[in-house]
Amino acid sequence: MAVSNAAHNSVAEVGMTTAKCTAAKCTAAKDDDDVIMLLAFLRGHDCGCPVCGYNLRALTRPICPECGSELVLRVGAARVRLGWLLAAVAPGFFSGIAAVFLLVPIVGRLVFGDGQMSATLNVLDLFGWFSGVFAIVLAVTQHRFLGLSNDQQRLWALAIWLVHFIALVLLIVYGPAYA
Repeated sequence: MAVSNAAHNSVAEVGMTTAKCTAAKCTAAKDDDDVIMLLAFLRGHDCGCPVCGYNLRALTRPICPECGSELVLRVGAARVRLGWLLAAVAPGFFSGIAAVFLLVPIVGRLVFGDGQMSATLNVLDLFGWFSGVFAIVLAVTQHRFLGLSNDQQRLWALAIWLVHFIALVLLIVYGPAYA
């Protein structure tokens, strides 16, 4: 009787639809078919829980028995190409961070110095802020960037580096004249 009760509970739990989503950006409620396919896959494979590593073989419901994490069925890329994305956001993040630190001499000169604005520092700081915001937007919408072909990703990354290189050259050439 206990065996049939346990089997009945497993079937009831497998058939339920769960509307709760995990931090893995699940946007729709789990479908019964997804749960059945997940459990069927785990019935014959050794797979570790993505949170705690517990072996999920022969699982009877889509929740890790070790850590309690809800499990979802999803398709993933075998290898995500992050190289060009990192190359594209690096100069923007650096410029954004530098812009924050550049506020110290700008505000310091206004408050404690001669009270004059430096056109060069202001333009440089503004470029850094825009560059940092662009890098954040690119990082947040990375799925769009990663959806581009490898050649398009490379062109974007090289264009971003070229803009930053040109800005550096302009700063070196024309910056001292506007200090």
